[in-house]
Amino acid sequence: MKDRKIILFLTIGFLFLITGFLVGKSIDTQSITEKSIMSSNPTFVTRIQNKKSSVIATTEVRVTKVFDGDTVKTETGEKIRYIGINSPEKGEPFSSDATELNKQLVLGKSIGIEYDIQKKDRFGRTLAYVFSDNNLVNIVLVKKGLAVSETIQPNVKYQDKIVDGQKEARDNCLGIWANLCKEEKPETLDERPSCIKIASIHADAAGNDNQNKNGEWVEIKNACSLPISLNGWLLKDNSASNKYQFKNFNLDANKNVLLYSGCNQDSNEKLYWQCPEGKYAIWNNSGDHAFLYNEKGELTADYQY
Repeated sequence: MKDRKIILFLTIGFLFLITGFLVGKSIDTQSITEKSIMSSNPTFVTRIQNKKSSVIATTEVRVTKVFDGDTVKTETGEKIRYIGINSPEKGEPFSSDATELNKQLVLGKSIGIEYDIQKKDRFGRTLAYVFSDNNLVNIVLVKKGLAVSETIQPNVKYQDKIVDGQKEARDNCLGIWANLCKEEKPETLDERPSCIKIASIHADAAGNDNQNKNGEWVEIKNACSLPISLNGWLLKDNSASNKYQFKNFNLDANKNVLLYSGCNQDSNEKLYWQCPEGKYAIWNNSGDHAFLYNEKGELTADYQY
């Protein structure tokens, strides 16, 4: 009986030794394999570094085409739209500058891309932060004044840094902000655009904004003692889609006009953005940025809330 117990104990011990050896070998092999993959595949390295995060960065994606200041195409045919910024549209001032800088930063290069929570926009484009030569391109464009901050939830990982970059560009009168830094001489004809300001924005309409578009409005003020023609001026938010162009409208001296987001009959005191009305209201309740351009396409005033 004792001999049987001894044999049983020896057998169990031997099995433990064999199992331990095999497990150790497996771990060691896995470690070697992982190190080998990591050294030859930068994408795998980035995935390992971000394994505790929902955000995954990939590398070695080459850019083959630059559409404008915030959209590119890769060698795989994927169209990438930069998160958190909006560059001037084609034909607008500084559009060519933004496109050219984007080409210098990424065209023909292998870039790193990092996703946020939402990975596609409504046009099917991939939303990403783009890294080139250790720079976050989204921020570089904003710091040069060739793009503006565009905060769209839930993709806000780097938005604070993008907003800081925009402030830096504006403070230094770079790019699209240059016209705001001109010396103001509001009583002279050549400097009259500086008289026009965005005084306020009422963004939160009562009830459902989309069903009460005229419950939100922008207040525009002529702070000078001369009437000013706003014919051809443009007001937009920080998206590429919401734009209002003034037609045959004069803003009298020291007067305000309210621009409502819905439809009605225009007057000297009230204007209406959408006739017929579209599906959506204009201004985001959570925050937005208004830009007012004169007939030359120069930024004359902005208002952020």
